[in-house]
Amino acid sequence: MSSPTKRATARATSPRSPGRFGGRVGSVGLLAAVAVGVATAIRVLYNAPFEPVAFPPRLVPAVGTVAALASGVALAAVGLSTERPVVRVGLLFAGVFGVLATVSGAATVAAAVAIPVGAALAFARAMGPPETYFELRRGVIALTFALAVGLSLAATAGLVGSPFRAAGSAAFLAGVTLLAVRAEGDPVALGAGALAFAGVIAASAAAPYVTGSALLAGFAVVGSPHLLVATAAFGGVAAAVSGFRGGDARLAIGAVLLLLAGVPATPGAATAVCLGAALAVLDADEFFGKADGPDEPNATEVNTR
Repeated sequence: MSSPTKRATARATSPRSPGRFGGRVGSVGLLAAVAVGVATAIRVLYNAPFEPVAFPPRLVPAVGTVAALASGVALAAVGLSTERPVVRVGLLFAGVFGVLATVSGAATVAAAVAIPVGAALAFARAMGPPETYFELRRGVIALTFALAVGLSLAATAGLVGSPFRAAGSAAFLAGVTLLAVRAEGDPVALGAGALAFAGVIAASAAAPYVTGSALLAGFAVVGSPHLLVATAAFGGVAAAVSGFRGGDARLAIGAVLLLLAGVPATPGAATAVCLGAALAVLDADEFFGKADGPDEPNATEVNTR
């Protein structure tokens, strides 16, 4: 069984990380994060309850479409970068159907099924059966995001009722909150997360209507208390800062992407969340392990016992 220190070392020093996951796929994730961040910022400013910015009306849906397409293409690119068949197919399903649903509303129902199922299969196969508490914990976090995507998209597509939309929102915020475990042992990152938590609480207390409007318009948060939003800010910011401080670009980009994407209530947001979860939660060797054999860290560990 591997300890967190050994796994973190393998994540940072794996020869596959700089050339494949940390380089090309990390760059794709960064581009998606920039596109999603711009779209979210414009959406929040356009819908501000006081003196909203006078953007052209067509700009908001246009940048939203670009961000959705960028997220879908990036997720598909991650899938194409792995040699593991189930992981590749699952991520390709999620990415391709996210793009199709963005281009044509006729694919919305199919995307509501394909995106969460594809992501769940890819995450489950990438991690395999958990052998330690730490692996189980990461698996729960990854699958929580897949669950949030499934509940949110099903509600948006009209397959289930509105209570499931609120449940999807809560599941997403819980998943981002749990990212705080990726910052274990980093007091600076945890301190930054605590500041983010305090900032959300202060904003909610000072201007609850404005805060609620921004959360709804910018991040599609529905039916969730502001306290849960604050804990999500804590987890996401802590993980992002820990990634930056530790030189783990994938963790940093993934956490930032999750913070910017918001609740996966649309296919575009759903693909962004799946991409962010893949970058922030999974290890490079889990994606790029041998197609028909155990992942390299496990195989190496067996040989050294």
